[in-house]
Amino acid sequence: MKVSFWAEVRRLHEVEGLSRRAIAMKLRCCRQTVGRALDMPQPPNERVGTKRGSILDPYKERIDALVAQSPNLSAVRVTEEIRKGSDGYRGSVILVRRYLRKIRPVRGRVYQEVTYEPGQAMQVDWGHCGQVEIDNTSRKVSVLVAVLCYSRLCYIEFTLSQRKAEFYRAIRHALEFYGGSPRQIIFDNLKAAVVNGSGRDACLHPEFLALCGHYYLEPIACQRRDPESKGIVEAGVRYVKYNALQGRAEQLTCWDDYQQLAVTWRDEVANVRIHKATGRRPVDRFQEERLRALSSVRFDTDELVAAVVTSHARVSFDGNRYSVPPELVRKPVTIRADASRVRIVYEGREVACHNRSYARGQLLCQAEHQLQALRLRTRNQANHRADAFDALGEVARQFHLKLLTRPVKTAHHIRRLMSLVNTYGREEVLASVARALEYQTYDAAYVETILLQERRRRELPSPMPLCPKRRELIDQIDVEPSDPATYDRLFGSSDLDENPQKEQEP
Repeated sequence: MKVSFWAEVRRLHEVEGLSRRAIAMKLRCCRQTVGRALDMPQPPNERVGTKRGSILDPYKERIDALVAQSPNLSAVRVTEEIRKGSDGYRGSVILVRRYLRKIRPVRGRVYQEVTYEPGQAMQVDWGHCGQVEIDNTSRKVSVLVAVLCYSRLCYIEFTLSQRKAEFYRAIRHALEFYGGSPRQIIFDNLKAAVVNGSGRDACLHPEFLALCGHYYLEPIACQRRDPESKGIVEAGVRYVKYNALQGRAEQLTCWDDYQQLAVTWRDEVANVRIHKATGRRPVDRFQEERLRALSSVRFDTDELVAAVVTSHARVSFDGNRYSVPPELVRKPVTIRADASRVRIVYEGREVACHNRSYARGQLLCQAEHQLQALRLRTRNQANHRADAFDALGEVARQFHLKLLTRPVKTAHHIRRLMSLVNTYGREEVLASVARALEYQTYDAAYVETILLQERRRRELPSPMPLCPKRRELIDQIDVEPSDPATYDRLFGSSDLDENPQKEQEP
């Protein structure tokens, strides 16, 4: 009997004053049903009814025995067993599966809530964040999330790899962001931290142990495939994926956008929200953290790679090639790379430094290294005239480099340009060389033409070049550039300015 029927019968009898027969006719039921409704002082319980039997009931004792003997026996196997014989079960496996859910012991793990003291622990973990295009190269983007377990203050850093150097550098940046180090660091089976094993049996990486020793951290490795043991940072990684990155595909078009998002989202969203677990803002709860002050010496997180210089005076690193001085060809060097620079070290001395490229297949070559390589390719390596021309400045070195790349006799052009320097001076020649570089015309004759045109425009006389009997002697003479002010003082420039007609007197 439904509660609605019971309520309507009582209303019609008490309020309308209808008889049992009238109520039965109105509700189209028998008078006995109306009588039972009127005799019930309490509303009927619709859920309580006559329990019907099941086709599985005769086989439940056999199922209990099978499960007690083999707790992990599947419903299909149980059905096969109880169907044996002429009087076996003929029903569906669905009934067996429902019954097994009731009698089996609870599967899974029962978790306990863990509380942390201020400054006790920090949890770290990686997360994958898609890809980004860098100079027509697609690179995978990862994010390292670090969370202080007490205050829930988080730090995130986007990287283009999950190598050791990136992991150690991100941890150092996180500790510098917090302004101190907690007592413990909790992590999972990371290759940058764990060599083999897991949990208490984990063999940690020596470099990671060096980092923990530098910052006085106790390393705690979680068991393999047990993300719940570091659930705080797991929730932080999901929060980054579904809050910081979700719906921002149009905003994250280059690598710099990720770097900017990491700072703005961390400071303006993540650390100033009301945290669900603590009920307070992480920045406010962070004031109660008790962290150990960091050492004034920063932990070295540079990536060190041993390499041998190729015959083209190059070394390979992270999919790119970087130039080195050509005298180090086929010699062993050490590549030291951080987030922005790639340095090449030979016998403890830095011999080259490049800006790091995160694209792939790039050649980063310095003009100085290329010029040295082209000089070594020539037969006459002791060309003093070329060295003197390069000593004039960066413009001269660039022009010399362009000459070496063209099918001309470089020595002839350098000799002619040095002759112009001896005749017209360093400043005028370098200005003309700069004009020639601007017009992409690499020829000594063109430089001389520009020089003469400029002197005509300024109405300057052409000096008479010296013509000794042996022209090779003039290159061996070192003469300091003349100072025009000396001639003004000798001839009395002040008198000439007052009476310019004296210049016309014989």
